[in-house]
Amino acid sequence: MLRKMKKRKHEHDEVPHTSPALPSAQVQQPQLQPTVSNNRCFLHYLPDLRQAKEIAYNSCQLKPKVEVSDYFDSPSAKLIGKFFSEAGPEPGVLHSSSLREMVVFPQGPGAVMPTYEAVLQEQLRETENRAKELKQEWQTSGCTVIVDSWKSKCDKSFVSVLVQCSKGTQFLRSIDVSEITEDFDELESMLSCVVEDVGAHNIVQIVMNDVSPHMQMAREYVLNKYDSFFFVLCADHCINLLLEKIAALEHVSEVLMKAREITRFLYGHALPMKLKRYVQEEILSSSYLKFVAVFITLERLVSARVGLVQMFSSPEWVPSGWACRDLFERIQSIVKTDDTFWHAAAKVVKVTSPLVRVLYKLESDICPMGILYEAMHGAKEEICVNIGDESEFYLRIIDKIWDGYLHNPLHAAGPMLNPRIFYAAGFHPYTVISSGIAATFMT
Repeated sequence: MLRKMKKRKHEHDEVPHTSPALPSAQVQQPQLQPTVSNNRCFLHYLPDLRQAKEIAYNSCQLKPKVEVSDYFDSPSAKLIGKFFSEAGPEPGVLHSSSLREMVVFPQGPGAVMPTYEAVLQEQLRETENRAKELKQEWQTSGCTVIVDSWKSKCDKSFVSVLVQCSKGTQFLRSIDVSEITEDFDELESMLSCVVEDVGAHNIVQIVMNDVSPHMQMAREYVLNKYDSFFFVLCADHCINLLLEKIAALEHVSEVLMKAREITRFLYGHALPMKLKRYVQEEILSSSYLKFVAVFITLERLVSARVGLVQMFSSPEWVPSGWACRDLFERIQSIVKTDDTFWHAAAKVVKVTSPLVRVLYKLESDICPMGILYEAMHGAKEEICVNIGDESEFYLRIIDKIWDGYLHNPLHAAGPMLNPRIFYAAGFHPYTVISSGIAATFMT
């Protein structure tokens, strides 16, 4: 750096001070390029990143040479690129004078701010390098393909494909399947293309959340075609499906209907919201899974009964005018005197709460495959303890969903592959676990 500065000073001393410096004919002049954004126009220079380039200065300025390294070898410049990639501001912000003054480059005043196009190029390069690293890991330790089916606000159906391995998750693509949701051949072709792109020999399992008949048929066809990996339903959607079956039972549906009346009243009027201090916990659940949210809300409502009774008896409530309204009288009657409803609600919670806690365990554990079988087994035992002989009816529903969608050799083998479970006191390698690990190694 010192040799460069001395060379620049020598060049500066040789220039006569009596005549202005003229740009050399051999030096390519930077092109002024406008960028228009929301009725505003920003002028910036587009540097040529392929080779070193000199910028014309007057005779009283140094003439540093701008290398490609001036853009991205600096940690500061890379952080600028990541910031623009994550925040997504307008391109012109990159060339604002205040941002230039705020950023300090280690190279000194000779370094220049990268253009927006250059930032995108660098981010693309880093993304491609990251993708190569992940694909190498797929070949080394295998991967899980996640096929996430979802609907947009305009009711169009999409499938997002992600690939997860020990080094991270890569987004592969999103596919618009609005026109092929009932076309078995197209769905099978889509899944086969995903398998070929990732590599059938690299895939350990494909996790899905679509239980429609056509997708299930396509899944079975692809499974028979390759026969080298497992297809499983996403655990949280499986439990949500299980809770949906329970919610459809007549006696449970009646409980949920009354619970919905109470919550709509509490969250639909100003005074109950103002008096929420009597209820210590938020009642409504924010879970994105519909029936998981329904039963979490019911559990919180049962726990909040004492606080609701105090709220409806509070000095702020009685003179408010609500006491003489039909809606209030109905809600107050359910909260204060309908013991049949609260008893039935508490009984439903004894069935659904252990199932919801399985999801909590999966979200908090670093090895969900290893604990899923054990967690479901524990949930069924807790239901038996909670409701006794009546548990047989619910266990048949649970086993039907479990055996049809989620139970597979990988989940059965999980407890033996997880040292925390395998070496725990009281663990017994049941027949289904032993057969599961044998089937896993043979696949």
